[in-house]
Amino acid sequence: MSATTRQFLDTGSQVVANGRTYTVLQLLDINLLMCREEASGERAVLDLSQLGAPRVTKPAVAATKQFDLQSITSDDWLRAEFKRTQVKALWEQSRHGDSSYKSIATNAGVSVGTLYRWAERYRASGYVLSSLLEEKRDGGRGQGRLDEAVEAVVSDYIANDYLTLHKPTAAAAAKEIRRRCSNAKLPIPAVNTIRLRLGWIAEREHVKKRLGTAAAEDRFDKNEGSIPNANWPLAIVQMDHTLLPVMIVDETHRLPIKRAWITLAIDVFSRVCLGFYLTLDPPSAMSAGMCVTHCMVPKNEWLSQRHTNGGKWPFFGTMDSLHCDNAREFRGDMLLVACNEYDIDLILRPVKKPRYGAHIERLMGTVSEALKSLKGATFSGPEQKGEYDADGNACLTLEELEKWLILMFTNYHCNLVHTGIGTTPEQRWREGLMGTKTLPRRGLQPPPADIEKLRLDFLPFHERVINPHGVDIDGLNYFDDVFRPYIGRTQPQNPRLGVEYRFRRDPRDVSRIYFFEETTQRYYPIRSALPPLSIWELREVKRLAKERGVEKPDERQMFEILNEMRSLEDEAAAKTRAARSAKQQRAEHAKARNGSGSDVPTAMPEEAPSSPVDPQPAPTPSKPQPVPVADAIKGYDPSKVRPIEDDDD
Repeated sequence: MSATTRQFLDTGSQVVANGRTYTVLQLLDINLLMCREEASGERAVLDLSQLGAPRVTKPAVAATKQFDLQSITSDDWLRAEFKRTQVKALWEQSRHGDSSYKSIATNAGVSVGTLYRWAERYRASGYVLSSLLEEKRDGGRGQGRLDEAVEAVVSDYIANDYLTLHKPTAAAAAKEIRRRCSNAKLPIPAVNTIRLRLGWIAEREHVKKRLGTAAAEDRFDKNEGSIPNANWPLAIVQMDHTLLPVMIVDETHRLPIKRAWITLAIDVFSRVCLGFYLTLDPPSAMSAGMCVTHCMVPKNEWLSQRHTNGGKWPFFGTMDSLHCDNAREFRGDMLLVACNEYDIDLILRPVKKPRYGAHIERLMGTVSEALKSLKGATFSGPEQKGEYDADGNACLTLEELEKWLILMFTNYHCNLVHTGIGTTPEQRWREGLMGTKTLPRRGLQPPPADIEKLRLDFLPFHERVINPHGVDIDGLNYFDDVFRPYIGRTQPQNPRLGVEYRFRRDPRDVSRIYFFEETTQRYYPIRSALPPLSIWELREVKRLAKERGVEKPDERQMFEILNEMRSLEDEAAAKTRAARSAKQQRAEHAKARNGSGSDVPTAMPEEAPSSPVDPQPAPTPSKPQPVPVADAIKGYDPSKVRPIEDDDD
């Protein structure tokens, strides 16, 4: 990926903070800018996390509309990606002083003015791919230019003749398509229109179908050394899950429950831990999405909520490439489409090629090794564990474990020299952004303009038809007045079938879903009649209902079972590990809903219409209080626990 596609702040950039416009005079540090206020001329030092979207100093561009990413067709994405490719080519030539922009416009099949409008729209949006999507209109300009029958001819030729090992040229393709349209007495498309249509084909598919699978793998999966092209911060980020080797306790009884899962992300260039997501739930697409979101946003508020005594984590930004393994949670449509929206190249690790994930594997090993010094450590197996009682020694809650990890990473970033880079991760990050005598300055990346949309873009979704009673998902009914214009809509091609819309849902709280409304171009939260509950609680409620002979319980029956289940859970919590674990998971989900969990704080839209369904009142959680750090975190004496004698390897 070209280094010019991201938006970075440097001297001369204009930024907005607290409604005032400033000009950047100097980069003081990786998160500090010396600026001059435009109105008063006074100088001020601004923290990077305080900034809004960078100011556009060129002629105003129409605001980029939000799109429901899952509703965009593959052809629409291909058109947008084609535009982005042409814009990057334009910027690359400008950077090298090449003025042959006319050739790029000709290749794109558009005028020079249109090419520059694409570039300006892409830049003004903060380099978001959806800004290049074509707006849908009822008729006239903006519709597909090809007649439906002509499009069928073009698509058939591309699939059966152009994307073959025979490899006809673009000129030959245009000639043959025009001939077939003429024979069928259809409108004959222009040569440039056909060339543009061929340009929409994804490059990898183009190479694979015309040159073969081996050629595509050689070009796109080529291994140049260990990790190629990690030449600056955020160039390549690796992400993976691991089960932490330490037993944790519940907050109420402080008795052992289970081990926690962590999703970690590492910046390959600097070895900085860019973000993590800690949970009692098993790995899922949501875990991956929450970790990516945590990587991309400033962490000041997140740290403040955890009372980390001034701890700093000044690393954030949108990565160029995201490397993951081939686990199911990384291969879903949600992660792929969301990464495409933010111009993140999602790369799945080749099977049985661990060298592609070496950096994240080493980081997870570092974390696991450090946790062995804590009370309640489970170690790497029976031989290491010996007779050590992990349950009996467990003392950390999930919240305390998260604080311990923050302190560990703060020390790792600032004080430990990483042998792979010869300096501390923080210093390496600083060198990559601020520059050195031998390394060009990268500049600082501003925070995302819309953190709430970012969070929702990385949530799982469901597709449903909107009926007069609303939407039914897993037996829960959701309804709001915002649904009314969409009730009864049918597909134009088949009026017997209804139009399916996509509803995003957080598995930790399935009592509400998020609907992307077309007119206002924004998400709305839609509540059900049940109080907040997780998808795992909902499944247990339905299982108990089935045991009682109720195949399809209504919401009243589910509410009664849920109350009964939670009451029994509270009574059993002091006696059984499973009950304590379930209760603690519910508590963690409640924290996340209230913005104090281990993910990005939730900011709900202020203008969301109220639901006509009167939901049952949810229990009001008490205000979170600072949890005292356990001895294992502060003042811990490792001489008190000696589980093994051969830990020098």
